Amino acid sequence: MMNFLRKHMRTIFVITIVGFLGGAFIGFGGYFFSSRTQADDVVEINGTNISYRQYSNTLNRVLDNMRQQKQEVNDEITKQKKQEVLQDLIQEEVFSKEAEKYGITVPDGELAADIHHYPAFQKNGNFDQNAYFQILYQMLHTTPKEFEDSRRKQIAIYKLRRMIASSVVITEPELRIEYFYKNKGNMANYQKDRQKFLEEMQQKKTMLVFSEWFKLLNQSMKIKIHLDEIEKGQGKRHA
Repeated sequence: MMNFLRKHMRTIFVITIVGFLGGAFIGFGGYFFSSRTQADDVVEINGTNISYRQYSNTLNRVLDNMRQQKQEVNDEITKQKKQEVLQDLIQEEVFSKEAEKYGITVPDGELAADIHHYPAFQKNGNFDQNAYFQILYQMLHTTPKEFEDSRRKQIAIYKLRRMIASSVVITEPELRIEYFYKNKGNMANYQKDRQKFLEEMQQKKTMLVFSEWFKLLNQSMKIKIHLDEIEKGQGKRHA
C-alpha cells in the first residue's frame, strides 16, 4: 500500500492543492491580526472560519510533496510556503462563496464522477473505495467529508471561472482595430493571423475582467488572520 501511495503522491497532491488560477498568487487586502474567538481558527473571512488543523494538514502536504520531489525545504522556504498555503485557503473560501452567490452548484453525481476519475483512487482502472479511504486517512490526514467538501468547492470555483471567462466577447470590428494598430496599419496578414490574435486578445481581456472582479471582491473582504498568535502559543507550550 505504501508503494502505491508513493507512486501516486504527485497526483494526489495536485488534486488537493489545485488553485483557482493555476497557481497564480492573487492577494486580497484588508488582512489584519486580532484576538481570535475560537482556539482553532487560523483565519476568519467575513464570519467564516478556517481551522488551524486544515491549514496545518495542507502545509504538511505541500512540504512533504517537495521532499518527495527532492526539493530543498529550509526555514525560508517553509515560511514562504506558509504564506502561500494561507493565501490558497483564503482564495478557496472567498471564491466558493462567490460561486454560491451566482447559484453555481456541484451535484453529488458530478462530485463522485470527479473523484472516481483520478488514477490515485483506482485499481485496475476502477474506483476502489478501500484505496480511497486509505489515501485520505494515511496520506492526506483528512476525512472523506473534508476532502469531498474541498473538491466540491474547487469544482464550483472552476465553473465560476469558466462563467466569467465566457462573458468576455471580442467583436470583429474590435479585433480588426486592435490588429490594425498593432501592425501599424498593415492588414495584409490579418486572415492568416486572425485566430491566434483573437486568442491572445481574449486571454488579455479575460485577465482584465478577472482583475476588476478581484478589486471588487477586495473591497468587501474582512479577513482576520490568527496564525502568529496560534504559533506563538504553541511555542510557549513547547518551551
